[in-house]
Amino acid sequence: MSVRSGILALLTLGPAYGLQLHTELETRTARAQGINVGQIYSTLNRLTDAGLVVQVARDAANQLPRYSLSAAGLAEANSWIAGCGSGKPDWNEMVEHVLLVATLPGVDPEPLIADYNAAWGALQQSSGSDAHSAGDGVARASENADQLLASVALGWLNDLRTSILGQDIQPHPLSSERPRRGRRPHQMS
Repeated sequence: MSVRSGILALLTLGPAYGLQLHTELETRTARAQGINVGQIYSTLNRLTDAGLVVQVARDAANQLPRYSLSAAGLAEANSWIAGCGSGKPDWNEMVEHVLLVATLPGVDPEPLIADYNAAWGALQQSSGSDAHSAGDGVARASENADQLLASVALGWLNDLRTSILGQDIQPHPLSSERPRRGRRPHQMS
C-alpha cells in the first residue's frame, strides 16, 4: 500500500495532522515495516502541490497544522478504497489495503475484498498452461508459487470476511489522542 493512498483514505475521515496520520497508518495496517514520519510530511507536501490535499485551520488545542481532502483528493481516495486495480495483485499491498479499508467507518470493505478475490482467482486459474507445455522448470516453479500464493490469498480473504462479520476488525474514527512533544501515543498491546 502506498503511503499516498493510505493518507488520502484516512483523510476521508476528516482533517488530521501529520503525526496523527502516521500513527493511524501504522496502527490500522499493522505494518511490518515502520513508516518514517518525514515520509508522511513529504507526501503531504506532494499531495498539496498536486491539489489533492489542502491545509486547513490549525486545531485549537495544539495549534498543529491539519490537512483535509480537496474534491479531487476525495475522488482519488474513493477510487482507491473501492478496488484493487488491474494487474497481478501484490500480497503485502493487499493486506495493508484491505485492513485499512476495513477500519474506515461508513465504508463497506466487501467490494474491495470481492475485487481482490476476483484478481487472485483469475491468477490462480491462469497459471499452469504455458510453462507446463514449454517444459521450462523455472517458469513452472514461478507459476506454482503464484498458484500457491493465490490459494493462500483466497483463504486469507475468506478468513478476513469472517473476522469482519464477527466484529474482530471494527471501523473506528481517527484517534484524537495527542502525543506529548516528541512522544508517540502509548500503544496498548
